[in-house]
Amino acid sequence: MFSFRYARDIGAFREATALWRQTDGDLMAVQRLVDELQQRHGQGVLPVAARDRYLQQLRDLDRRLQVQAQAFSQALLRMATLVRIATLVVGGLSVLAISLMAVALARRVGKDLTEHESRFRAAFYQANVGMLKLDTEGRVVEANQAMADILDYRREVLLQMSLGDLLMEGELVIDGVGRIDWDRQLRPSELRFCRRDGSLVWGRWSGTGVRSAGGGLSVFAIIEDVSQNHALAREIEHHASHDPLTGLINRREIERLLERALLQVRSDGGTHALCYINLDHFKLVNDSFGHAAGDQMLRSFADYLVAAVRDGDWVGRLGADEFAVFLAHASQDEAKRVLQRVIRNLGQATFPISEGSPQLSCSIGVVEVSADAPDVNWLMSAADSACYAAKQAGRNRVHCFNENRMALEERRQEAERLQGVSLAMAENRMLLYAQRIARVGDPSYLHYEVLVRMRGTDGSLHLPGQFMPAVERYGMAVALDRHVLGLLFRHLQVCPAHVRQLGLCNVNVSAQSIAEPGFLAFVCDLLERNRALASKLCFEITETAAISNLSQARAFIDAVKARGCRMALDDFGSGLSSFGYLRQLPADILKIDGAFVRDMDTDPVSHATVRAISELGRELQMEVVAEWVETAEVAGALTRLGVQGLQGYAIERPQPLERMTLADLRPFRLVAVKGPPSAG
Repeated sequence: MFSFRYARDIGAFREATALWRQTDGDLMAVQRLVDELQQRHGQGVLPVAARDRYLQQLRDLDRRLQVQAQAFSQALLRMATLVRIATLVVGGLSVLAISLMAVALARRVGKDLTEHESRFRAAFYQANVGMLKLDTEGRVVEANQAMADILDYRREVLLQMSLGDLLMEGELVIDGVGRIDWDRQLRPSELRFCRRDGSLVWGRWSGTGVRSAGGGLSVFAIIEDVSQNHALAREIEHHASHDPLTGLINRREIERLLERALLQVRSDGGTHALCYINLDHFKLVNDSFGHAAGDQMLRSFADYLVAAVRDGDWVGRLGADEFAVFLAHASQDEAKRVLQRVIRNLGQATFPISEGSPQLSCSIGVVEVSADAPDVNWLMSAADSACYAAKQAGRNRVHCFNENRMALEERRQEAERLQGVSLAMAENRMLLYAQRIARVGDPSYLHYEVLVRMRGTDGSLHLPGQFMPAVERYGMAVALDRHVLGLLFRHLQVCPAHVRQLGLCNVNVSAQSIAEPGFLAFVCDLLERNRALASKLCFEITETAAISNLSQARAFIDAVKARGCRMALDDFGSGLSSFGYLRQLPADILKIDGAFVRDMDTDPVSHATVRAISELGRELQMEVVAEWVETAEVAGALTRLGVQGLQGYAIERPQPLERMTLADLRPFRLVAVKGPPSAG
């Protein structure tokens, strides 16, 4: 039926179809005869003559149909033959076409493989990173020129080596039977390779195993030279743990080593000695001969200490003119004998500082590092106290820490200082000083910080560092803050011309005052009674004070800002939590911790910290001020980083507030004078 339907008009198919159609008339005649016979049979007996006539008609029809059937059968046979021939032809053509396509595809695949291999080889040999092809034993089968350059070998020499020859000891992963464990070896990692001269090269390794058609395994590896990354990481680590001026370890590393020493003595017993050393007369050298002479003095003294200690001991710089020496496996008495010799030899040594500079001397405090020591902070505090006692006893000597005697002497001295502060407030000997804060891009803007000094009964001037620790330790800071604010408001009330010219006046508030509810009420009362001054005032609180009294600090900030004042966070960056708390403390000004500013031109870590704080201030729309700006170079670097305010000796030294308010103020300019840190 399929052939009849779709091929009836083609050759033998057309002939067979015609024969089939010719039988239609005869078949219909047979059907008519059958119908007549059935009808006559129903009417009664069929006459003989009629029967014979019907039989003759049927025989005639049968003969014609047989002839037609035979012709149709022959036509079908011819048609089947043609179909078989056509099928064979089509099949042959199909096989031929498929064969031709297979040949073409094979040629194309071969060409692609050749091109791919060519590109791979070009990439392999011309790559800027090292590439190796290894066998399963680790032997080098292929190596590119970049790999040869990394290891400083000729490529031909590399082809005679193995992976074990190229790696530093311990980098090749071996399994239990002494073969390379490729499953682990091929994991991406950074491996140490050995150059021809024996030096170390760090390579970022990534490899893969590739099986050939024969089932053999080859290893392809890419090695990128990352030695510079490791060198940079070591440099950053060194900067983070060393003082940039002297090259000694810094306070952070000192405390880490002390922590390790404490763990050791608690585990194994024994004792060590921690020595706290303070250079005598350093401030005199720094002020009289300049910052460069002071730096040279510190470097020379550091070199002297390093040369004086034994193997296994270490020396570090705590900051400014303070150093730490750790004498391993030494009792307090043994340390005292060693350090007395250090002091004697120091007095006889000569140092290239400046002509006319005083002879170097130092005061040393010693504390024993034993299992009884509570912690590192206690050790540092005890050694510092002993050093202070050595200075009080006449300088240039060693003093060993005695807890009972030292505590008694310290309490006596602090009681004297507290009494001195109380008398100074009562006798009007607390003096207000001011230090200019220069606004970058607007040199005529008048902005300063109010500082406090104490005039002694002998007429000497005492800086905050000499009396504030005792004031804060014994809860007298609130009374002093009230006194300073009272002095400031009374002074500004009688200087209306100065107030009109004034842009902003910063005044410090202690952590104790922030935590004292009565102090906030006192400040609010002052501001209500002097509303014209509120917009001229900026209260400074230290970052640590704000964080340790977060809810009270927020209440204080909200209250004074509601009355028109501004707020500054002082010493920002000194705490580990600085950035996380900023959004909870809506300050207007960030004052960068001066320790970062002072060292930023020599210490990359400090420079990066200052840059980060400056960018953070811009992001939060806060003004950023840098303290301790002591050189024009640092001022220029700060300006390039986008810091808006500069404060320090390179801008202006602190001066009495009366002089600031009465002077004909002119735009600031950077000065060449360098001096001690300008805070306080």
